[in-house]
Amino acid sequence: MNAQSSNPVILPVITVQPTVGEVIEEVNSGIIPSDTFWTSCYKTGEPSVHARINVELDERDRNLVRLKPDTEGVNFQAKKEPGASRSYRISVPSFHISDARVFQPIQEYEDSKTLNPPNPKRVEAFDVSPDGSRFATGFLDGSVLVYPTSPVRESDSFSPRRVTSTGSKLFSRPHASSVTTLQFFPSSKVLLTGGLDFSLSILPADLPDTPNVTTEKTVEAVRTLRGHKRAITSTAIIGVGRNVLSSSLDSTIKLWDVPSGTEITSLGASSAILATSTGLKASSGGDVLPSDEREVPEVQSNAVFAGLRDGTFEVFDLATKKSAFRSHPPARAQQLTAIAYSSQRHTLATGSNTGLVTIYDVRNLETPLTSFVRQGGEILDLAAFTAGASDSLGLAVATSDGLPFVARIGADGTIQVDELIGVDCDPVRHVRVLGEVEQGGIWLSCDDSIIRRYAYQW
Repeated sequence: MNAQSSNPVILPVITVQPTVGEVIEEVNSGIIPSDTFWTSCYKTGEPSVHARINVELDERDRNLVRLKPDTEGVNFQAKKEPGASRSYRISVPSFHISDARVFQPIQEYEDSKTLNPPNPKRVEAFDVSPDGSRFATGFLDGSVLVYPTSPVRESDSFSPRRVTSTGSKLFSRPHASSVTTLQFFPSSKVLLTGGLDFSLSILPADLPDTPNVTTEKTVEAVRTLRGHKRAITSTAIIGVGRNVLSSSLDSTIKLWDVPSGTEITSLGASSAILATSTGLKASSGGDVLPSDEREVPEVQSNAVFAGLRDGTFEVFDLATKKSAFRSHPPARAQQLTAIAYSSQRHTLATGSNTGLVTIYDVRNLETPLTSFVRQGGEILDLAAFTAGASDSLGLAVATSDGLPFVARIGADGTIQVDELIGVDCDPVRHVRVLGEVEQGGIWLSCDDSIIRRYAYQW
């Protein structure tokens, strides 16, 4: 059996009014006596369920907010998680949903220069620094902005904290056209960018020394890497960053030497590469000595998983510089638009433009562990993560229908879904998972130009 011939699990979708936090907070604060918000549940092939939730203060305990659905068969509760997280619990028995978790953002980052409703400056590329001190956004005009992050604070408010980017930031225009990918180096002070103009650049990402003063520091690329013949689609940084990888629509993966700005080697894929994920190999067998002194030793222990336009994925061993595996062609036409590899769980996840997500054990790539689909929105990005001693895999999913979510995949293949709300129908193009998810480690960027941060409880 392969992923294309198996029947995927059809998962339900729970949607909640994006401003639910503000509605509850206004009632909780006594600004208004009562209000309502909506919630809906969908599942392919089944009747949808819709409800309005009435929000009002308890008649006796004025510190208690009551949530009362106007529809039988729907139960909705607000829950304050440990730390900063605020979430909701929804039960819909007709869908066999019991206490499904819905997380709202704890922070929303806005910049008036890019927000500009109703025509926001769409974020085309996004990344968060490894130390969590800053994030970067890339745009259609080839520009890049780097902003400082704000500390996560515990709050009793139901509303997300809005962070207006009025302080210091960094500006650069390293590309002649759209920025397609951004990635911070491990130091968090250098940024690797890729563009529609076939090039990569290395940018200094040190923020101005006046964090509380409105300052926009302009920087130029310190290195430009050229060699691809089509748009850059993804990048990876090896070790501390002396070597970097890039993939392109020209069907190649290139290994670069950053100090000299030169190409070390190029690997050819079977089709145009739409996404890659790089990590430690499940097995260290087959390593060979580097033939080029510019190559750092860490390259040898890594593999690249490439999602291709023809719907297959291909695995490249960076020690042998050869393709080690290619998946079967799909039974139905699709493109693999997202891919994520977890070396800790030996797990690979692929996402397609048809909304299908497929999970594999990299030690047996011929047979998928499971696959699932929701409403068919294109999978635009995936981020795999683990938590504590749990043997489950967390998979944060960004989608074109504006309904991002987290899938918790058990060792037995069972799937539980947690919704990430706050986006109002705009495509969510990027997801990043950083450090402790409980402390605000899930980040989303989408077409409304707002960066949303979530504290997620495993």
